[in-house]
Amino acid sequence: MPPFRLCIMKTSEFVIGSESYTMPILRQLLPNTMKHRLFLAYITLLMIPLCIAIYYLFQHFQSIRQKDMMDRLSERMQQVHVSLTDMMAFAYKANIMLSQDEGLIQMMYDPDKYDPLDRKKVIESKMFGINNSFFFHQTDLYFRFIDRKGNVYTSYAPNGQLTNRLQELQEWRNKLNSGSYSYQWVADDGNDVNGGQGKLLSLYILLDDQLRGNYGLARISINIQEWFRNTLKDSPANQDLTIFNGQGKIMLQSKAAAFSKDMMQRIITAQAQVGHYEDKHASSLVNYSYLQELDWYVVSQMPLGELQQEIRHLRLIFFLFLTLLIVAFVVVTIILTARMTKPLYVLERSMEEATDKKLNVKISIGKAATAEVRSLGDSFNRMIDDVVALINKLKLEERQKQAVRFQMLLSQMNPHFLLNTLNTVKWIARKEKQEAIVGICTSLGVILEASLNSEIEMISLKEEIRLLRSYESIQAFRFRDHFTILYEVEESVQYALVPKLSLQPLVENSIVHGFDSAEGRGTIQVRARAEGNVLVLEVEDNGIGMEEAARRPGRRSGHGIGLSNLRERLQLLFKEEGSLDSISDVEGTLIRIRLPLLIATPYLQEGDGGHVDGFTGGR
Repeated sequence: MPPFRLCIMKTSEFVIGSESYTMPILRQLLPNTMKHRLFLAYITLLMIPLCIAIYYLFQHFQSIRQKDMMDRLSERMQQVHVSLTDMMAFAYKANIMLSQDEGLIQMMYDPDKYDPLDRKKVIESKMFGINNSFFFHQTDLYFRFIDRKGNVYTSYAPNGQLTNRLQELQEWRNKLNSGSYSYQWVADDGNDVNGGQGKLLSLYILLDDQLRGNYGLARISINIQEWFRNTLKDSPANQDLTIFNGQGKIMLQSKAAAFSKDMMQRIITAQAQVGHYEDKHASSLVNYSYLQELDWYVVSQMPLGELQQEIRHLRLIFFLFLTLLIVAFVVVTIILTARMTKPLYVLERSMEEATDKKLNVKISIGKAATAEVRSLGDSFNRMIDDVVALINKLKLEERQKQAVRFQMLLSQMNPHFLLNTLNTVKWIARKEKQEAIVGICTSLGVILEASLNSEIEMISLKEEIRLLRSYESIQAFRFRDHFTILYEVEESVQYALVPKLSLQPLVENSIVHGFDSAEGRGTIQVRARAEGNVLVLEVEDNGIGMEEAARRPGRRSGHGIGLSNLRERLQLLFKEEGSLDSISDVEGTLIRIRLPLLIATPYLQEGDGGHVDGFTGGR
């Protein structure tokens, strides 16, 4: 028994000793201060996970950029494919136009009936007309016809003498009749254009008529190298573009030795219409498209080196900046933690009290807090005061708004009543056959109705002139032969948008204050024109002038209100783009308004009135 007990005691002592030995080691490894623990926490919980997340984010960003580059390459390849297909389609359309030209068919079927020079002139003019119908195409079409007798006609100046080509016609007739189609594309055709360079892509096609049969051969050619140069203008500088046929022969290439035989074989073996892949060996993105009629592969190649270098550089800068930012953030946080924790707690508690008491509280921060925390407390107190003041102001404005709206509703009753009364007077005058009164009531009703429609601020110049003529008809009854208004309005600006009732106060100033009744009849000129993107409106009279009118008692006393009111409306509508200027001389006054040219052209539909077709302008 004693030995056994001794063994147990020693084991217990060993376990207890192990625990007492392990805990001090852990305490020594872990930092004891809050500052160091925060530092360790930020490193392990923030910086390391963030760096890992950023690394995977950059990997994802690289794949997205690579996919975006591949999509742009695919879009560019599709544009090249469509351009090449459209170019071939133009040749087919030219053949259709030839087969529909009866005069050309007769002349080529029986050329001996026509004078050679006249025949050549007519056929070449028809070639010229067909070529002109495709003027928007990026390359020209070269036409070469052979009629039944072997006579040759071209739309270009050949580099040799034109001779009888009856044998060539017969050879192509046998070749095309033995094939599946009545036409054939020749991708590497000789260039017989005088001064022309490069090979031609030619469509050889028999010209047939249902009544007469075959009447000749047409060759419609395209300078494929010229098309290729035009295509490369829109391609990125680092993109290689290559065209090769199904036998691996390179037809066109933007850079010499930019495409390997292995790449060609891989694309040909794939037997796909379109495709793309990443070439690891060449470190590039490859995109290709197959044109079946020509047995051509259009391939573009974009190096990945620039993209990878850009991403590596961006990643390095970002990680350096992130490391410096986290270190600075940790240091500053540890320094300020002790001074900010307690005051922030007080601030939080005070803010909760402010919420419970519905903003009827102020926060008090002790002097021991940092300046930032005290500033935050002061700012919160000011915010409480501003919120309370803003709420009171909003309540006051709401009451004022209700009062103003009530007054507006009251003020609208009298003008509407006046308009209805004016209508009644008009019908009574019409019944009594007082046409002068009827005219005055009608014109006044038009002006009054326009002024009542307060929702519309801008109207067309044509409508503004109509309101001005209504005002003119009213003043004509009052002043008789005292004035004449002349209108000079350009046709192009009759639907330009102008502020409503902007010309009437200017004309009224000229009539009431600008003329001396003892000196005879006055003239007012109303002009409207466009100067680039600006609409210019002018009202000019030959009256006594503003200075002379101001010296006479009762003259020009109220013109300043109308002008200032109109100037303020222009400022509200157009800001700095609208202006009103007045020019006065010894005789006459000129008022000029300049505002942006905005056109709203109406159109008519069946069973419909005027509608706004579109809103255009020079802005």
